[in-house]
Amino acid sequence: MAQSLNLFTSTSTSTSPKPLISKPSLPFPPANFRLPHAKSLNKSSFCVEASASDANPSFFSSENGAGGALSAALQDHVPFQAVSDSGSIEVDAVTEAELKENGFRSTRRTKLICTIGPASCNPEQLEALAVGGMNVARINMCHGTREWHREVIQRVRRLNEDKGYAVAIMMDTEGSEIHMGDLGGASSAKAEDGEIWTFSVRAFGSGLPEHTINVSYDGFAEDVKVGDELLVDGGMVRFEVIEKIGPDVKCLCTDPGLLLPRANLTFWRDGSLVRERNAMLPTISSKDWLDIDFGIAEGVDFIAVSFVKSAEVIKHLKSYIKARARDNDVSVIAKIESIDSLKNLEEIIQASDGAMVARGDLGAQIPLEQVPSEQQKIVQVCRQLNKPVIVASQLLESMIEYPTPTRAEVADVSEAVRQRADALMLSGESAMGQYPEKALAVLRSVSVRIEKWWREQKCHEAMELPGIASSFGDSISEEICNSAAKMANNLEVDAIFVYTKNGHMASLLSRCRPDCPIFAFTTTTSVRRRLNLQWGLIPFRLSFSDDMESNLLKTFSLLRARGMIKSGDLVIAVSDMLQSIQVMNVP
Repeated sequence: MAQSLNLFTSTSTSTSPKPLISKPSLPFPPANFRLPHAKSLNKSSFCVEASASDANPSFFSSENGAGGALSAALQDHVPFQAVSDSGSIEVDAVTEAELKENGFRSTRRTKLICTIGPASCNPEQLEALAVGGMNVARINMCHGTREWHREVIQRVRRLNEDKGYAVAIMMDTEGSEIHMGDLGGASSAKAEDGEIWTFSVRAFGSGLPEHTINVSYDGFAEDVKVGDELLVDGGMVRFEVIEKIGPDVKCLCTDPGLLLPRANLTFWRDGSLVRERNAMLPTISSKDWLDIDFGIAEGVDFIAVSFVKSAEVIKHLKSYIKARARDNDVSVIAKIESIDSLKNLEEIIQASDGAMVARGDLGAQIPLEQVPSEQQKIVQVCRQLNKPVIVASQLLESMIEYPTPTRAEVADVSEAVRQRADALMLSGESAMGQYPEKALAVLRSVSVRIEKWWREQKCHEAMELPGIASSFGDSISEEICNSAAKMANNLEVDAIFVYTKNGHMASLLSRCRPDCPIFAFTTTTSVRRRLNLQWGLIPFRLSFSDDMESNLLKTFSLLRARGMIKSGDLVIAVSDMLQSIQVMNVP
């Protein structure tokens, strides 16, 4: 199907554009297509339109006022008001304040996830994390009861409704890999060098004996051998198997450390991971299925699946969710944390709605020195396939106990930001640490600083983004977003506006990692929350039509009223209804 490029001009948006040039069979966008520098746009705006149903995309000019930069002056925060009619806009209170105070280009692009636990579960703590920049609240089904998790979910939802946040909720399944028990109700236990501990599959009726740990896998005592090395939580504590007595395995602590409830267990023999039985365990256990039903019923936004071995598991779960959650769109995140995950990486990511680099458990199954390269590979594959990627585990581990991170941890966080990961995740730091708010503040400040440095250095990466469209219409959307992102960088625009009903075009723009923030306007609350996981997106809830001019005028009016933009700001606007690009100054 041939595409053509038509050039139009008009002096008023109310008059029909008059074609000046027609060049048939020119592919969209033309390879030599260039726009003038932003400074020359002070009297006009430009638009490029393409549609799968219209083989003649148009390029036209119309009067739209003078150019200018976004004001960075401090303004009073406008109290949040929920969307009640078509003339309202729903915006995150923290993002609104940040935009008013610092301007478009200072906004943080990397999203932040906090695991909620005893240190962060009450309403005041949750609000402090939301104010601090938490985009997604994670609940870990390895710990706590469903009633406890339900209360956390309800508190986050109330916080969103009452205070105007857009915090999404991610539920993380336990998985069927080998785990420790709950330590008899204790929050932790310290294993000292040279101590003898018993790992047992027996059920103890009246409390655990001293230095005894329950194991979730009935075949544990059969599988391990004397001399095997037992790693707790990816190597945070190490034991050597010294004796087997029926269902009990006696182990000598060789590397002391803190034992936490439900920690993952792996065992090594002759320098290799023992995984024959592990490989036979189902990815989703019977408990996981009950937890998944719970998550669907509670309306979580994301379900993270532990120890994914193949794409078939993800496909099966997504079909199950589709059947059970007809009115609720739940995204599935594949946790990459095993050798099997790495072997089937592209297929798993393609089948999923996103991925998590779970470096703790991954580091227990592959050599430690291999983890950084695998992290970078996973981030790149997710970016190429347009799937959001989360870097997790031990980002600021020392801040569980100390108020400041190590310099090595800061460098680690910086590298994840430089790799352009969509999100960073706190685990124990926010769930049980002494300084959850300070840990979040470190992630936020490091992210903002590295992102700013990246833009100042003009570090536009040379990563090839392969075509991922499955239809001609999707190909047009993809080309439009690629072109819009490139134009945004070349013209140094203040922001990209995208009007999207399902979030797809917003995701395509995020994939391109433009210098400016992306304002994603969508009509549904669930899509708005899901977009809060993706790099660079500032999601808004707004009722809009298929008329782009009407949408833009309405958006400009609402945002100006809240002090978030001003006349003269330069924006690019795209839409998944009209499939168009418009470059214009705010009137």
